[in-house]
Amino acid sequence: MTRQLERPNSALPGSYFWTWDHKSNFVLDDPGNQTFGCYNRYLKQPETFVEDYRRLTDLAASLGVKGIVIWGFLRDAHGGVEFAKRVADYATSRGVAIMPGVGTTHYGGIYYEGNHRYNLETFLKKNPDAYMINEDGSARPGSACPSHPAFREWMTEGLEWLFREFAIGGINLENGDLMVCHCPRCIAHKVGWPSGDPDFFRLQAMSYLPALHTLAGEMADKLITWAAYTGFLPDGDMEAMSPGEFQINSMYCQRPAICDRAPAQSMAQWTLTGMVRQRDAADERLCPLPLLAYLDDGAPAAVLDTPLWPQGIVPPRGTRHVGFLHQGNDCTLDRYEMVVSTIKEGCLRAYRAGLEGVSIHGEVTPRHTPWLLNYLAFSHFIYWPEDSLRDFGRKTLGQVMDSAEEGEAYIELLAHLESGTLTEDQHKELITRTRLATDKVYDPDDRAIERVMNRWRLWDWLYVMNQGPIRRQVINTY
Repeated sequence: MTRQLERPNSALPGSYFWTWDHKSNFVLDDPGNQTFGCYNRYLKQPETFVEDYRRLTDLAASLGVKGIVIWGFLRDAHGGVEFAKRVADYATSRGVAIMPGVGTTHYGGIYYEGNHRYNLETFLKKNPDAYMINEDGSARPGSACPSHPAFREWMTEGLEWLFREFAIGGINLENGDLMVCHCPRCIAHKVGWPSGDPDFFRLQAMSYLPALHTLAGEMADKLITWAAYTGFLPDGDMEAMSPGEFQINSMYCQRPAICDRAPAQSMAQWTLTGMVRQRDAADERLCPLPLLAYLDDGAPAAVLDTPLWPQGIVPPRGTRHVGFLHQGNDCTLDRYEMVVSTIKEGCLRAYRAGLEGVSIHGEVTPRHTPWLLNYLAFSHFIYWPEDSLRDFGRKTLGQVMDSAEEGEAYIELLAHLESGTLTEDQHKELITRTRLATDKVYDPDDRAIERVMNRWRLWDWLYVMNQGPIRRQVINTY
């Protein structure tokens, strides 16, 4: 999918793909391809790193998606500085912002893996007194104390090097999910800090603020995002929680203090995963809406007010925000599923709540048809979040297929098939359109290979899905 889609100004211009290097598989025959995990070694060929992200860059450019987060951007295992420069330079040439994933107090530091000055493990070996301290007084492996003076100096220096050395378009900061350091300095820091601010947000502030102030001059034209790791419901009682009870849709406070201290141009990345309707919800009323609900209504009432995200709930005012959806990934057990309903919901709710962007994973090749649909839906709804699925069919699928009419017909048949309401006439129409798309593959006069093949893949997948129960992820991964 490299054809440039026609697009107006985006309603969610700060939108991007979020990826891990080791499981972004666009080169399908590398024996080191992986489909799971976060801390994995990189087992593919170094050249595959460059080619995987060249193809993803072309996809992002064709879809009008602004950026690509790469966790593992810098690793010895895939060429270190030299190959990372190739990836960043190519993306810049295509107008796509590469956003290296940078762990501040955890997740590898600036140089994710390798014997490098700006790798976190390398830093900790040289500064063993800079480890984060657990509640029992032990050192936390792979984690740095955010209040340690040498760490703060090292992080500032490393970020300046990163933006000086590479043609990158932003950064995605994380500090280690909900971590807390119990060293005397970090405990003393709490004195005078706003009461009621959860410790994990306080440690985020200690970790992120030096980095964000270092990068303040980059924020006017680059995507500088920091992970909050939570949604933004202003409720929750951390004192009353049992172990393992944490709800990712809640801030557990009214307003995290970091929002008043971060540079105004930085962007908080809120986790929308638990705020949108859930695939495996115990209550069917909280499951993702069927596609039919969006077919002619871009904003059905049922999606605008749920216990997971009550109507009127918006992120803290006075700062900028983007949202992150994990759905369609191995961590949500649906890496190969079509999640168009969730993408539509997330974009609509984010737009109405005043967010500037949404991110989804960008790790699966669009040759896998469910993900071709996911990518096309994401591209559409970050530009037109209020649109119906019928609009998506006409405006976006119509550009990929032969016409707006065919795109509309496809999304209507898909919605009815998903809901089990396909009529006999629609069943016949599906067969006819699939045959016509197949005939085009054999047409020696049609040289538009990409359009012909994408059209055939879409119709062939839908036709096979209509044959009966079958595992979606094994269909049409050509």
